[in-house]
Amino acid sequence: MFRYTSLYFDNPPVPQRALDLWLPETTRRPVSLFFVHGGGWHGGTRQQMHAIMHAFYKEGYPVASVDYRLAPGATLGEQLADVREGMAIARAELAAAGLPTGLALYGSSAGGHLALLAGLAEPGACGEKLDARTLETAPRVAGIIGSCAPVTFEPWDDIFPGIWSSMERAVGTPYEKAPELYRIFSPETHARDEGAPLLFLTAECEHLFPNDLTEALAGRLSRAGRRVSIHRYRRAEHGFFYDVKRNAQKAALCDCLAFLETLE
Repeated sequence: MFRYTSLYFDNPPVPQRALDLWLPETTRRPVSLFFVHGGGWHGGTRQQMHAIMHAFYKEGYPVASVDYRLAPGATLGEQLADVREGMAIARAELAAAGLPTGLALYGSSAGGHLALLAGLAEPGACGEKLDARTLETAPRVAGIIGSCAPVTFEPWDDIFPGIWSSMERAVGTPYEKAPELYRIFSPETHARDEGAPLLFLTAECEHLFPNDLTEALAGRLSRAGRRVSIHRYRRAEHGFFYDVKRNAQKAALCDCLAFLETLE
């Protein structure tokens, strides 16, 4: 038997505004992990992160996984607000349990995009509306792991039509009508020379978000002195790290654990 806690942000509960928490009684780890699922901003659930959450939990890390409202019923700004509110709730629960309140954010694909925005942009900088409680209890971001995540929301050459449709649906406004919104929702817009360390996991067979754009951002930040690591996994496809069975998944877990060991 395995028990964990699910918390809903609202009373009565609002679907998709919820958080799963797996908390050890004690830990020697300096940070806790906060997972954001992918799904093209219009699908996915927090439960799809459970397999890799369990791998980190077995290593002694407190872990949390958040749901957020999905497009087209919610805009990207509302999704980011849900993620930030989940981070604040997780911090409060961790503090009450005497566990580390500094969060290492992990997100895959669309979840990686939201994790990067939550870790790189100042609260409210993307236009997301946040209540006073969320602002007052915002946790310290100790590190960010982006797996197969877009670093820009502006269109690139030969963009895959299906993913561009998902991106426009998430923003809620066509690019031609509000290009500035797409710049604001680009993680690279908010990436500064200083800040929490970054780890990018990329797939050799990536077909949605170009690896060269991720590599360019990582290179720019690294040259400016920010601690950034990037790994590419042989024969791995987009969104590959949702389990720990295949060679690429096991390698990604090892790289993440080594990265987490360096955080404070």
